[in-house]
Amino acid sequence: KFGTVGAMESLFPAEKKYNSKTGEIEKPSIWRKIIFGGLGGVMAGLITYPNDTVRRMLQLQGSRGTEEVYHGYFDCVKKIYAKHGIQRFYHGVFINIVRMAPNTAVQFGSYEILKR
Repeated sequence: KFGTVGAMESLFPAEKKYNSKTGEIEKPSIWRKIIFGGLGGVMAGLITYPNDTVRRMLQLQGSRGTEEVYHGYFDCVKKIYAKHGIQRFYHGVFINIVRMAPNTAVQFGSYEILKR
């Protein structure tokens, strides 16, 4: 999350606005951090979701209705990829992103408000 937000800050630097009454530089809008935080959540979700899929598959092995037996993390990755392809690692990612984007947007926005 933080790496994405930092990258967004570098790619899209905030305009420096001067307050004519005080002569000080105004802080960027909180909405900026909220949007960047939401994008950070999306990126974090896309990057970490395949690992969550493998973790869930390892946890579910041996439960009712499952036939696959995995002998470790990399065996699980290899078998999932061989049987279902890359798309299986991202099955259900949309709902995870729908959850993560607002969550991280609120986190970054709240932090920015409390920091002021």
